[in-house]
Order: sequence, then C-alpha cells, then structure tokens
Amino acid sequence: MRNRSGGRRFRPLTGTFLFGTSIALVLAGSPVSAGAGVVKLEVSAEGPAAETITCPNVADQLQEVPAAAQAEVDRNLAQLDKQLQEANDRLANSAGQGGANFVQNAILGPLADKRAAALDRIAIAIGRVAERPTGLDSLATCTLDGDNTGTPAPSDSPAPSDSPAPSESAAPSDSPSPSASASAGDGQTITCPNVTDQLQEVPAAAQAEVDRNVAQLDKQLQEANDRLADSAGQGGANFVQNAILGPLADKRAAALDRIAIAIGRVAERPTGLDSLATCTLDSAGNTSTTGVTTADFVDIQDVTPADQPKAGENGSTGTFVSQCATKGENNSNSGNVITAPGVTDGAQAQYEYVGNMSANALSTNDSLADADTTCRNEADQSAYFWPVLRVADAPVQPAKVRLEYRGNASTDVKAAPQFLRMLSGDARAASNGGDNARPTFSCTGFTDRLTDKYPICPSNSDVVRVFDMPSCWDGQNLDSADHRAHLAFPDESGACPSGTEAVPQLRITLTYDNDVPAPAANGTDVPFVVDGLDSEQNSPNTDHAGAVGVMSEALMDKVVNCVNSNKKC
Repeated sequence: MRNRSGGRRFRPLTGTFLFGTSIALVLAGSPVSAGAGVVKLEVSAEGPAAETITCPNVADQLQEVPAAAQAEVDRNLAQLDKQLQEANDRLANSAGQGGANFVQNAILGPLADKRAAALDRIAIAIGRVAERPTGLDSLATCTLDGDNTGTPAPSDSPAPSDSPAPSESAAPSDSPSPSASASAGDGQTITCPNVTDQLQEVPAAAQAEVDRNVAQLDKQLQEANDRLADSAGQGGANFVQNAILGPLADKRAAALDRIAIAIGRVAERPTGLDSLATCTLDSAGNTSTTGVTTADFVDIQDVTPADQPKAGENGSTGTFVSQCATKGENNSNSGNVITAPGVTDGAQAQYEYVGNMSANALSTNDSLADADTTCRNEADQSAYFWPVLRVADAPVQPAKVRLEYRGNASTDVKAAPQFLRMLSGDARAASNGGDNARPTFSCTGFTDRLTDKYPICPSNSDVVRVFDMPSCWDGQNLDSADHRAHLAFPDESGACPSGTEAVPQLRITLTYDNDVPAPAANGTDVPFVVDGLDSEQNSPNTDHAGAVGVMSEALMDKVVNCVNSNKKC
C-alpha cells in the first residue's frame, strides 16, 4: 500500500487556465496576461504563496517512438496533461478541506495512481512493436511546489491538453456513486464487479498476464478499502469519490485494458470489460459475509465421520511421506505462486511455504528447480503452502506438518508431471458461494471428521487442518485458466472422472499445539482465525492450500512404486 504522508494546508488559487503544449506558472499579485501555449494562474496576494503541483516530464524520457505506437502514446501523454490540470484544479477548489494528510491522500496519491496507469499504457503500446521502455513508473509521483522556486514541468503532450483522447477502457474518476457523498469510514466497504466471472476461456498464451492483472485488481480493492478505513472523517462531501473511488476506477480500467490486450494478442479481444471498472460503497458493509460469529464454530464431536471410499481389488493403498517441515523451517510471504503469479502481495494474506525455500509470487519453474529445500530428501523441491492461522492477530506456525502422497481406491496411480499446480479450497469461498470450498478443520483424535467451521476440540485435543489435493489429471496441462480444470477430485467411490488419470494424491495435515487456544464450549469467543482477504471476513470456509510439484523424476517414480505396491514409505 502506498505510504501516504505529507499534505500541507494551502490557500485557494484564483484565475483562469489556458491550455497548450507546455505548462508554465506565473505568480503575481495582479492579473497577468496569458500567452499562447502557457498555463497561467492569477494568485491572490493575500496570505502565503499558493502551492501548485509539478510532475516529471515524460515525453523527454521517451526515446524514438515507433510510428505504429505513436497515436496511442500521444493519447496517453495528453491524458497525463489532463490529469495534472485536474489535480491543480482540485488543489485550488478544495482549500481548507481535510486533515494534515488531505493533499497527499486526496490529490497527490490518486494523481500518482492515474499517472502510473497512463505510463503503463505507454509502455505497453511501445512494447507491442519494439523493446518495451523501462523505468517509466518512476515518473508517476508528483510533488507540491510550495515556494514556487521549482521549475514547472512542461506539458508531455504534443497535442492540446484540453482535448485528449482517453484510453479505450478508461473510466472517469468522477463517475457517480450512490454513496459517493459519504465521508471516509463510517463502517462502509467498497465492492467491485467480479471480473473472472465475465471472462470466457482464457488462451494459455495469455494466462500468466491475465492472472497478474486479476491479482492486481484484488490488490487495488484491498488498498482502496485500507485507504477508506484510514481516512475516516477526512475531506468534504466528495472526498470518498474523488480520493478513493475515482482513482480506483482509473486503476481498474487500466488493469482491465491490459487483460483485454493480453487476450486480444492471441484470440478475439473481449469487449465490455471497461464496464467493470467502477466500484461502489456498500453502506451496510460487505454483503457476502458478516464476520466470524458463533455460527462459524462447531463441536467436533457433533460432526459426522466422513465415509471413506473402500479400495477395490485394483486400488492402490500405499503412502509416501515427504519430511519437509518442522516448526520454524518455513518461508512466509504474502504471494500466491498459483493464483497470483508475478504479483507481490497478490494473496492479500500471509502464507506459509514449506519445502522450496525460494517460493513466492515471482517464482518460475526454473527458479523453483534451482532453489534449496527444507525437505529431508533434497530431490523434493516442491512448494507446499497455506494461509496462516492467527491468534490475537499474530501468525502461528503448526507444531507438525505431514506431507503424504496417497493412492487411488480404484486403480494404480501414474507419475505426476513436474511443476504440476495443485489447489484445494477457495480463498474467496464466502463471496463466491462455496462451490470450490473444502472442509479442512478437525481435531486430534477426530481426524475422520472434517468440517468447514472452526472446531471446538475437547480437552487434550489439538486443532488440525487437513487439505486433500485433487488427484485426477487431464494428462496434458500443468495449470489451467481457473487453476482447477486440469485436475479433478475422485468421486465418492474413489474413481477418477472419464478422460483423467489418477496421480498420487497429496494430503497436507497441519497440527497445532497450545499456541492455538481452544474456543469456548459455546463458541462465543474467537481465539483463532484463518488469514485471508478482508472481504472474506476470516470465514473458516475460505481455508485452502496449494502446491507446485517439483520432485525429480526418480523420486516421483519412487512415490508411484511405493503407492502402487501398497507400502508405507
């Protein structure tokens, strides 16, 4: 989240603006005539010198722009001019509003976000036909020139800045919102349209870039809700719209445009994504969840034991345990290497990784294969991960981690390919409806009973989490658009669906000791929760885990032989 700091109080500017191909600032106690191509401000002589916003010049930093990209670059340079002009207008019109950080939170921060989106569009446009420029993101941040000694930034645009052609998917930052007049805070939350539901099948060649931008949308929403909470009581009637919802729409529009571009390079470009840019305030809070309540707890002794499929004559009942983690041997970060690759903090939650010591959102197959591992057998460089449990908001590590590969009730298993992505559960189950949720919670002594609620364990029994990965592979893909379609779970009889083949099923079992206190018998307290997105309100139904298999071929063959020979290894 951007560090918001520094705003200063200011007096209003008075005067008129003329638009042209460069920007200059003239301060005086009396009106000054405006020359062509210059923005001139007439400033009242009363009080201290007024402030203005200056930004780094972008056009000067661009090398020769390819002809095929020139039009789009010009449009975005003009957009940068317009953004700066609007920010200075807002600075002049909002005199006296907000607290100490008002200018940073309401004007400079949102301006930087909008500039970053325009700069990204410029880089994308050039990168389609030539080498993509680097370092443009460093030009996003603008500053207040309070003593007027700085050199005003010239216009970036080669065209008049009062007639820019906006980007295809840009959403206006002043889009009306039902609750836009509310002041920040007030127990409200921001909700946005779901993007993934609107995407049809994503081409494999575009999947990585689409994933990055979908994760970026999540991060943008999280940051906007953080800003909403942190700025409670600030600003005037339009503060939330101008400082939070408008900039959020701009950033979402840019991410949605990148998604459309990525798909359009290899397939028909999707239309209508720009309509998903605008978000709204939910005055009653998030409608999908209500936070952890007594209904989220259950006495494990009241949970019915699950029916386990019985192995048939051709079933494989062996197990192979990979010893990869003890307490303290892990790698913790807020990236999800499967669902949000390439986006740091894309998970918006803290994850524990065991096994592969380099695993994070930026990992590639090559980096995983080159990394060290906590596994006792160094041929297992797999990355196993799950969201942490929190006690009094502090993350707690499991006392014991068991990583077990199991067989199939109806057939022998075949070797799983290296770098296979596996995912169990849904981090957004509270919002998505729970179709992909899996019961994971139990207690020691009762592990034949799994529940999607927080367990109330009897005396001398500890909290357990159990994650079974899907183990019916389509035989072709290491990943898929939704990170699920390439793998399926066996049916109730243990058989794999038609068109898939059984591979060793990974079961991750986490056991917690006294670091995780037991809930009260009536479930009225909340001693621990699973970490997750703010929108999911720590619902136990959102518990999930994942893994990227990075075993050597020889070790995978050993796993298969052990499982199919009905041995315990």
